[in-house]
Amino acid sequence: MTIPDRIGSVVSRGLDPCETLKNFRGAPHTTPSSMSTATWDAARLIAVTLGGRSTVLGSFGASETDRQHLLAHLGRKTLQGAVTRDFKTAWINDADGNTVPKLYRVETDAMRRCQYVVLAHKQRASVVVIDIDRRGHSGGHVEDIDSEVYDKLSLLAAGNISPAWIGVNPINGKCQLIWLIDPVYADSRADSANIRLMKLVTTMLGDYLGGDAAFAHRLSRSPFYNGDDPTAYRWHVQHHRIDRLSHLRDEVRTLTGQPAPERSTPAKQNFSSGRELINAVRSRREQAQQARDILSSLENDLPNAEALDGDRIDGVKVLWITEGRAARDETAFRHALATAHRLREAGERMTDAKIIDAYERAYNVAQAVGADNREPELPPMRDRLTMARRVRGYVLGNKRSSSSGTSVGGAGSATVRERKALATMGRKGGQKASQRWKTDPDGEYAQGRRSALQTANAKREMQGELLSSKVKMAILEARTQGVSDPSSKELADTLGTSVRRIQQIRKQLGMKAKRGRPNKSETP
Repeated sequence: MTIPDRIGSVVSRGLDPCETLKNFRGAPHTTPSSMSTATWDAARLIAVTLGGRSTVLGSFGASETDRQHLLAHLGRKTLQGAVTRDFKTAWINDADGNTVPKLYRVETDAMRRCQYVVLAHKQRASVVVIDIDRRGHSGGHVEDIDSEVYDKLSLLAAGNISPAWIGVNPINGKCQLIWLIDPVYADSRADSANIRLMKLVTTMLGDYLGGDAAFAHRLSRSPFYNGDDPTAYRWHVQHHRIDRLSHLRDEVRTLTGQPAPERSTPAKQNFSSGRELINAVRSRREQAQQARDILSSLENDLPNAEALDGDRIDGVKVLWITEGRAARDETAFRHALATAHRLREAGERMTDAKIIDAYERAYNVAQAVGADNREPELPPMRDRLTMARRVRGYVLGNKRSSSSGTSVGGAGSATVRERKALATMGRKGGQKASQRWKTDPDGEYAQGRRSALQTANAKREMQGELLSSKVKMAILEARTQGVSDPSSKELADTLGTSVRRIQQIRKQLGMKAKRGRPNKSETP
């Protein structure tokens, strides 16, 4: 058994690691051959049950040629590193005060003094690193790692998917594993399909080998370290094979018995032209509108769910604690909330008075049918006002749709491909329409669009006048009742517009809200 080459020679300055890869005599790329489930079971029987040791997996050490090959595969001229476990030293501040990685040129002695390096870049990764945080034995050999992990590595070696580099802690037997993979690239957001595949393979290998889930996959133990630290990892090169991520994924799935996810077949294209697709979508829309009209016409003829509810008394759904004992407060609050929802769907204002009236009515109904020898205990008016504001907030924050429309769904709905085609045709149609404005500004098309634009502007103007009238009526109603004017936020929530728009309208009407917090005498 060879002693691991822990020290190694220093790389000469100016050496291009890519030249080493060109002159490498081995065959790093091999055609992957998949193993069946029965073959994996046989290998597991030999390696785990019978205790057979793999002759491929061993403590072979790491030579300078191996390190140069790894540098060439990484394809980096610089690496981010840290000399000790003080990872803050792996970052420095540039001239502008921004925090940037501290990089070392791969041919320098300074990089060889780093015990931790970043082997994978965010936008380019050519290795998969797994950290095994399980204690084994001292010594620094592959045989000194945890026995269960060693058996699993032997099984991976039998299937020709073992790691290329194995680093072992000489003190406690913990280890790090490195697989050489075909480089994967990411976009500016550090995301791509291949990057996601690499993360999936990393997770699968980590779960199978019992890897450290908290390992950040950034700074890892450096296989290029040649210092004199006795706790530095001893590295052992198993092979120089470059694995494909898809092959690793499929083999680990077969080994662990994980089923592969079913791929959805693309929908069949049913239309031969864009015009045919547009006509089909128009006919679907007309059919859906006809279905909505039929449902709306039958709405009054269909039985009401509230009328069929046996616990609903005088329009109030009474909730019961026990038989004969009603939950008065909860019944009243839920009825007030339902009333506020109905007011909003009808387009009416959700005033405190209407919500409180609904609360009191439901409370009295629950008291009448389920008092159970209890006296009425209505909360004070201040609490009821707080309840009304809370109910209004719940209703305004709810996204419940008030429409009763239905979707045609099923085969009558457009597929993803058809929706993309419609979007493309709509975009190109818009480009053609914009060209007509330039080539024929006085033509029939331009005049028709101007007429539609004038109609839309007139409608918006009338809507603005209607909104101003509603704001004025709400303020005048509050003043006639002798209460303080509603705030701009309350008006905006009630009328479904922005606070800024309400402030503009109040300024135009000369009914600005009073600045500052309300006095105690103004609050109920």
